[in-house]
Amino acid sequence: MAKKLLSIEVRGNARSWGFLFYGDPAHIPHWRADGLNVVEVENLIPAWVADLGLTSAWCFAQDVFNLRNPWRKQ
Repeated sequence: MAKKLLSIEVRGNARSWGFLFYGDPAHIPHWRADGLNVVEVENLIPAWVADLGLTSAWCFAQDVFNLRNPWRKQ
């Protein structure tokens, strides 16, 4: 299967970090069964877009250019 952009969360004693990587979504159930928090990334939103209140428009544009249905239910 094609690789997709995924995010994995790593938790320490005081903080947690998220890392983006390209992986096969078919492995997600195995990673979760092993205790990892892995999710598929739908949209990437720069901080300046969120600061301007343009998050919805940005995600809509990303969905159109990534050939996804922008009116899908979340």
